[in-house]
Amino acid sequence: MSEDVFFNPGQSISSDYDFNKAYVAAQIYHNKSNKPVLVVQESDGNPYFIFDEEAFPAAENAKTKYSVIKRIK
Repeated sequence: MSEDVFFNPGQSISSDYDFNKAYVAAQIYHNKSNKPVLVVQESDGNPYFIFDEEAFPAAENAKTKYSVIKRIK
Protein backbone atom coordinates (compact mmCIF):
# COMPACT_ATOMS: atom_id res chain seq x y z
CA MET A 1 0.00 0.00 0.00
CA SER A 2 1.51 3.31 -1.00
CA GLU A 3 1.07 6.58 0.81
CA ASP A 4 1.18 9.86 -1.10
CA VAL A 5 2.13 13.24 0.36
CA PHE A 6 2.37 16.72 -1.14
CA PHE A 7 5.42 18.94 -0.62
CA ASN A 8 7.20 21.75 -2.39
CA PRO A 9 10.62 20.47 -3.56
CA GLY A 10 12.21 23.65 -2.18
CA GLN A 11 11.26 22.52 1.32
CA SER A 12 13.42 19.41 1.10
CA ILE A 13 16.27 18.87 3.52
CA SER A 14 18.29 16.85 1.04
CA SER A 15 17.94 14.87 -2.18
CA ASP A 16 19.88 12.18 -4.02
CA TYR A 17 19.37 9.72 -6.87
CA ASP A 18 20.81 6.91 -4.69
CA PHE A 19 18.35 5.65 -2.05
CA ASN A 20 21.12 4.53 0.31
CA LYS A 21 22.74 7.99 0.31
CA ALA A 22 19.36 9.66 0.80
CA TYR A 23 18.55 7.28 3.65
CA VAL A 24 21.87 8.04 5.39
CA ALA A 25 21.17 11.78 5.05
CA ALA A 26 17.70 11.22 6.54
CA GLN A 27 19.15 9.29 9.48
CA ILE A 28 21.72 12.03 10.16
CA TYR A 29 19.05 14.73 10.09
CA HIS A 30 16.75 12.64 12.31
CA ASN A 31 19.51 12.04 14.86
CA LYS A 32 20.41 15.75 15.00
CA SER A 33 16.87 17.12 15.10
CA ASN A 34 15.06 14.23 16.79
CA LYS A 35 12.11 14.84 14.44
CA PRO A 36 10.27 12.34 12.19
CA VAL A 37 11.66 12.32 8.65
CA LEU A 38 10.23 11.09 5.35
CA VAL A 39 12.19 9.70 2.41
CA VAL A 40 9.96 10.24 -0.63
CA GLN A 41 10.14 9.95 -4.42
CA GLU A 42 8.00 11.60 -7.08
CA SER A 43 8.22 8.65 -9.48
CA ASP A 44 10.69 5.96 -10.50
CA GLY A 45 13.95 7.35 -11.78
CA ASN A 46 13.55 10.69 -10.01
CA PRO A 47 15.66 11.62 -7.00
CA TYR A 48 14.70 10.73 -3.46
CA PHE A 49 13.85 13.73 -1.30
CA ILE A 50 14.13 14.07 2.47
CA PHE A 51 11.42 16.05 4.25
CA ASP A 52 10.74 16.90 7.87
CA GLU A 53 7.42 15.14 8.50
CA GLU A 54 6.28 17.94 10.83
CA ALA A 55 6.46 20.38 7.90
CA PHE A 56 3.69 18.48 6.10
CA PRO A 57 0.76 20.66 7.32
CA ALA A 58 2.59 23.77 6.11
CA ALA A 59 2.83 22.22 2.64
CA GLU A 60 -0.92 21.93 2.05
CA ASN A 61 -0.76 24.21 -0.99
CA ALA A 62 2.06 22.20 -2.57
CA LYS A 63 1.37 20.72 -5.96
CA THR A 64 4.07 18.06 -6.22
CA LYS A 65 2.91 14.58 -5.23
CA TYR A 66 5.41 12.14 -3.72
CA SER A 67 5.19 8.53 -2.62
CA VAL A 68 6.55 7.79 0.85
CA ILE A 69 9.41 5.29 0.53
CA LYS A 70 10.60 5.26 4.16
CA ARG A 71 9.51 6.93 7.40
CA ILE A 72 12.07 7.44 10.18
CA LYS A 73 10.52 8.10 13.59
